[in-house]
Amino acid sequence: MDQEINRRGFLKLSAAGSAVLATGSGLALLTGCSSNDGPATGYKHFRQQDVDLLTPLVGAVLGPALTNVGASAEDGMKAFDDLLEGGMPGTRAALFQVLDLMQLGAARWYITGTWASFADQSEQEIKQTLTEWSASERSLSRMAFKGLTQPIHMAWYVKPAAARSTGYPGPPKKIIA
Repeated sequence: MDQEINRRGFLKLSAAGSAVLATGSGLALLTGCSSNDGPATGYKHFRQQDVDLLTPLVGAVLGPALTNVGASAEDGMKAFDDLLEGGMPGTRAALFQVLDLMQLGAARWYITGTWASFADQSEQEIKQTLTEWSASERSLSRMAFKGLTQPIHMAWYVKPAAARSTGYPGPPKKIIA
């Protein structure tokens, strides 16, 4: 099977992905899954259902990186929330569409390969889900995987203490001449 994507394939993928996201977001809206009660306590952007969904995922994605600096998954979530502060509104909206879609069991199964919410899985099951999810043959699944895990990593390693734990001295310091 040829893995190279051409313009026509990209347009088909984009149209299919947009249709799935729109349908899932619409279903989430109709079922009340995406009710926006505002940010959860202690967060600027994430709603409580997002915190419940992502906290176990953040713990599994960052794993030892958190424990190396004595942090918790909640600290990783706060870093992710801080990263969203500097993001474009359209980017945040796309992230929340994916999160709304993942609130639905059927959509979560299609995207991640598991019906169970991350909160209902053990850490080992989440790691297995992540392994299978990252190797999925569905382009939408791989895009969702990268769209969630890459910002989690970026958010965490932009924190100076976390960056130093990797041997990197941290983000460049601005020097005013």
